[in-house]
Amino acid sequence: MLNRFLDLFPPSMTILFGGLYFIMPIMPEPHLVQKAAMLMNGTALAPIDWFDVVAHFAGGVLAILVWRRERELQAMGGRDNTSPDQDGDQ
Repeated sequence: MLNRFLDLFPPSMTILFGGLYFIMPIMPEPHLVQKAAMLMNGTALAPIDWFDVVAHFAGGVLAILVWRRERELQAMGGRDNTSPDQDGDQ
């Protein structure tokens, strides 16, 4: 079931945007780094901060899962990168 869900995402775009969302905003510091520093300093996180952590972390996790699924498909004989309308067959 998870593999079927992961197959719905285009690998290159998902890895690119998921990875970018994981490290955003780059300046002044990524949100995940900022929230980790807050936790290490003993600062309590508001609910919006926890949502922010989960949202940014989820982008990175999705990118990693799609990347691993793509490598798995390539090892099993490859994902067909051509769609029916690209090669003329239907």
